[in-house]
Amino acid sequence: MEALREGDPHRIGPYRLEGRLGAGGMGEVFLGVSAGGRRIAVKVIRAEHLGRPEFRARFAREVEAARKVGGFYTAQVVDADPEADEPWMATAYIPGPSLRDVAPLPSDELHRLGAALVEGLAAIHACGLVHRDLKPGNVIMSPDGPRIIDFGIARAVGAGALTADGAVLGTYAYMAPEQVLGEPCGPPADVFALGCVLAFAARGRGPFDTATIPATVHRLLNERPDLDGLAEPLRPLVAACLAKDPAERPATVRILAHLADPDAAPVAATAARPEGPDTERTVERGTTPFTRVAAAVRPAAGIRRRTVLVGAAATVAALGVPAFLLARGGGRPPGSASAPAGDVMMPPATTLAKEGRPVEDVAFSPDGRILACGGTLGETVYLWDPASGHVIHELRAPAGVAAMAFTPDGRLLATGHTNATVRLWDVESADTRPPRPLRTLRARGARVNALAFSPDGRTLAGPDRLWDTATGGVLGDVFGADGVNAVAFSRDGRRVMAGTDGFQGRAEPGSVQVWDVRTRSPIAHVADQGKKTSSLALAPDGRTLVTAGGGATIRLWDAARVRITGALASGDAGDVTEVAVSAGGAVLAAAGTDHTVRLWDLATRRVTAALAGTGGAVRGLALSTDGRTVAGGSERRGQAAVNLWRLR
Repeated sequence: MEALREGDPHRIGPYRLEGRLGAGGMGEVFLGVSAGGRRIAVKVIRAEHLGRPEFRARFAREVEAARKVGGFYTAQVVDADPEADEPWMATAYIPGPSLRDVAPLPSDELHRLGAALVEGLAAIHACGLVHRDLKPGNVIMSPDGPRIIDFGIARAVGAGALTADGAVLGTYAYMAPEQVLGEPCGPPADVFALGCVLAFAARGRGPFDTATIPATVHRLLNERPDLDGLAEPLRPLVAACLAKDPAERPATVRILAHLADPDAAPVAATAARPEGPDTERTVERGTTPFTRVAAAVRPAAGIRRRTVLVGAAATVAALGVPAFLLARGGGRPPGSASAPAGDVMMPPATTLAKEGRPVEDVAFSPDGRILACGGTLGETVYLWDPASGHVIHELRAPAGVAAMAFTPDGRLLATGHTNATVRLWDVESADTRPPRPLRTLRARGARVNALAFSPDGRTLAGPDRLWDTATGGVLGDVFGADGVNAVAFSRDGRRVMAGTDGFQGRAEPGSVQVWDVRTRSPIAHVADQGKKTSSLALAPDGRTLVTAGGGATIRLWDAARVRITGALASGDAGDVTEVAVSAGGAVLAAAGTDHTVRLWDLATRRVTAALAGTGGAVRGLALSTDGRTVAGGSERRGQAAVNLWRLR
C-alpha cells in the first residue's frame, strides 16, 4: 500500500482513507476504514472524468454489475454512491498480491486457480454479465482463494463493445478477437481471456505479448498463440479457450469438468456458442422486461446436451416464485405434477469452500446473515457470511456433524452429532464474538440425524427425544423408529413429525410419524408407500407436508390427516433426498443424487427452474427466509463446500 499523496481525499462518504491501493484509467482505489474499524477498498472516479457523462454512466454500471455478482470469487460491494459529486464504490478489502505479481505458479496451484476463475466467471455469467477485462492485474490472490475484481467495463451479455466515441474498452493482450473488432461480446470472450490468464499464470507471460499495441492486435487476430513451455494437461485446455472463433471455445461447465478430470473427453468437444439475438429471450411482467440468455452447449460423443441458464432469476412478485425462463419449450401442459425442467440449468452464483470434509447439512439463520454447515466425517461446524463468502467462525464439535437448526429468533444454534449428542450454541452475537457452547444434550440412539425447534423456540426435537431449550432437561422420548432422518413441528407447536427408515422391530421400511408434544404420545404413523423417508418439510401454512426419499418421487401430504394427497415426479432425476419449502410457502426446493436442485411452484405443481450443482450429490438443502438464496451442500473431495444460487 502506498501513502496518500498530496491532493488525495482523506474521507469518502463515511469512510476515512488510509492509503492508496492502486489506480486505473477510470478511477483510483484507496484503503478505507469504516466507523467500526472494518477495512474496505474505495474506488473513486478520476477528477478529469467527472464532467463526462459517459464515465459516470460506466461507473454506475460497474457498481450495478459488482452488486449483482457478489460472491466468494469477487469482492463484495458494501456501499456506493454513483450519484455523488465524486462517485465512489466501497467493496470488501481483499488482502493479497495480484496474479500479475506472483506468476508463474506451480502446476498444482495452476489447477486450483483455473477452477476458481471458472467458477467466478460462471457466477458473473449467471447474472447475465460479461466481465470483458479479465487479466492478471484483476485477479487478487487472497489467502482464501483468488478473487476477480474490477467490473469497470462489464456489460450485459450481447451488449456492444464500443463506447460512444468509438474507443474499444479492455486490455488488448487479453481481449478476444471479437472484442478487439468491436463486435458484441458474450461469455466466450471471457473464456478467451481466461486462456490468456492461465498461460500467463503458468509462464509469467501471455500468449500474445508483444512490444506494441498494433503488433499485439495483429498477432491476436492473425497468428497462433504462443504456448511454448505450457505443459500438459493444461496446454490443450488453454489452446481450446484461445480459439479465434467464439463458437469453438469451451463452455465454463466443460472447462471445470476438464480441470476435475483431465483424462476425460477433449475439452474442445463441447463449445460455448456466442450469445446473440437468437439466444436472447424476454419475459415481460407488467411494463418491465427481464432478459434471460441461455448459452447452448454442443454435445460431445456420449455427453447429454443441456442448456446453462446464465441469466439471473426474475421473481413473480405476487407468488414469490422465481420465474426462470424455461428454454426449448416442450414439457407437459400447465398443472402437470411431473414436468421436470429438463435441460434448463443455472450454475451456482457462489461456492463457499474451505479445506475439510464434505458437507451433509446446511441451515440459514432467520435473518440470513449466517449459513451454518457441517458433515459427519468432520468435527467442525462452519459459520459462513453468505454475502461476503467468508467464514465467520469455525466451531469445534464433539463429533461428526449430522444435523443443525436455528431457533426462530436466531439466538441459538443446535448441532446434532454422530456420538448421540446435541450441542447448543449461543450465536446471538456471532458477528462480533465467537459463539460459545451453552450445554450438551444426549439422545438415546447412536447419532442425531435430525433437529428442529418449536415455533416459540422453547422445545427442541431430535430423533428420539424432546428437550427444554432453557434448561436442557429431557421432556420425554418420542418416535419409536429404527432411524429418524428428519423432524418438524406443526405451526402451533402442538405436534411434532418425523420421517423414518422404519418402525421399531418391524420390517416395513419407511414412515411418517406424528406425536403429541404435550403428552409425548403417538397420534399417527403411516407407511410412506414403502419408501425411506430421508427428508420432510412443512409448508408455513401448516397444511401441506412434503416428504422425499428412496426414489425420484416427492410426496405431498395433508398434514392434519396424515395422508398422501399427491406426488411430484422428477422423471429420471435420480433419488430425491432433500426437500425444503420457502418461508412464503410458494416454492419447494428438492435435490438429490443427480447433482441438481429443482424448484417447484407448489400451486401449479410445475418445475420453475433447475439449479446445477457442483461436486456430486446435493447433501443438505436450505432456503433463506427472504427467498433470495438456495444453499446446497456439495460432496467435494477434501473440501467443506456449499453451493449458493441467487434467485433475485
